[in-house]
Amino acid sequence: MRKVLVFLKNSKKAFETFKRVERVLKDLNLSYKKFINRKELFKVLKPKDYELFLVIGGDGTFLSAARIASRFGVPLVGVNEGRFGFLTEIKKEEIKKVLPLVLEGRAKLQERLMIDVYLRSRNRLRYLGNYLNDAVISKSSIARIIRTKVFINGEEVLEVFGDGVILSTPTGSTAYALSAGGPIVYPESQNLLFVPICPHTLSNRPLVLPSKFEVKFKVVSENMEAFLTLDGQEGFHLKKGDEVIVKRSRYVCRMYSHPRKSFFGILKEKLRWG
Repeated sequence: MRKVLVFLKNSKKAFETFKRVERVLKDLNLSYKKFINRKELFKVLKPKDYELFLVIGGDGTFLSAARIASRFGVPLVGVNEGRFGFLTEIKKEEIKKVLPLVLEGRAKLQERLMIDVYLRSRNRLRYLGNYLNDAVISKSSIARIIRTKVFINGEEVLEVFGDGVILSTPTGSTAYALSAGGPIVYPESQNLLFVPICPHTLSNRPLVLPSKFEVKFKVVSENMEAFLTLDGQEGFHLKKGDEVIVKRSRYVCRMYSHPRKSFFGILKEKLRWG
């Protein structure tokens, strides 16, 4: 591994952590470039320019980087400088010992499923992008129940009365979907996860689907605006009749896992699991 692209959160702590990372990169005689601005990064990055995308920040920074890196097949590794750090698995205290293992190719390379999201509004279909975690339809600021019809492979399956719905990837199963009562899905699984948010009908339960299925949500609430949130970072207002279509993306997120921790070990550490 010779060329590394470093993408970091615009914060004082992230810059301090970068200094530690920089020392490791120099010790291994690796060429690197540092970026903070996502738009600038997207213009500069070319498919074969870099062999690794090193992210310094929290899970939000990692999700943002994943949308870019996935389009070029560049693998990522995350150094945590946020609060939770489920995706940015390497702690800053571990940089000196653990990061060289990744840079020397001694960590497992995973391929995480991503989703493509489309919005149909006023008979116009628009591609919104590819995402690693989830697509969430929720009520607006007014505390009222919204109605959402759910279609799977074109078949109307149910109508959810509640605070909204989530369509998650296995990676996103430990994010909002988990808080809404969804199951934890092993991150390399090839599944989609449907989770209703606070459903008024108690029989509306989470559903694990094959990744080849297409899921469509249709807002049917009268005089009630809903909101679509993608990976917790991009948002779109929805009105009655709008449809959100989610399917497996042809892009995948290639990422290195922590060489000294398993997924279950991370669950124990981050979620106090078990």
